[in-house]
Order: sequence, then C-alpha cells, then structure tokens
Amino acid sequence: MKTCYCRTFLAVLVIVFAWLNVPWANIALTVIGGLLVILGIIGTCCCASKCEDKKDV
Repeated sequence: MKTCYCRTFLAVLVIVFAWLNVPWANIALTVIGGLLVILGIIGTCCCASKCEDKKDV
C-alpha cells in the first residue's frame, strides 16, 4: 500500500482542529471526517493522478 499524502494531511488537520478552540471547529471536523470516509470507500488517493504523472517521468 502506497502512502497517500492527502489522507495524511487530512488526519493532521483532524488533530489540529480537535485542539483548536474555535466555534467552527466542529464543522471543520465533520467535513474532514466526511472526506476521509469518502476516500476510504473509494479506496484511492485523491492525488493518485499526480503521483502517477511523477512516476512516469
């Protein structure tokens, strides 16, 4: 399994927003969590096309 930097970035954002004390942090966590669920269901990385382009060069 290859490393997906998009998922890693989203996971870091979840940690950051969990510790931030801003009123819209709950909304941000919900949106990020939804994106992670969608990426998990699809089973692909959001930057797969970019990674393949760099791999061919």
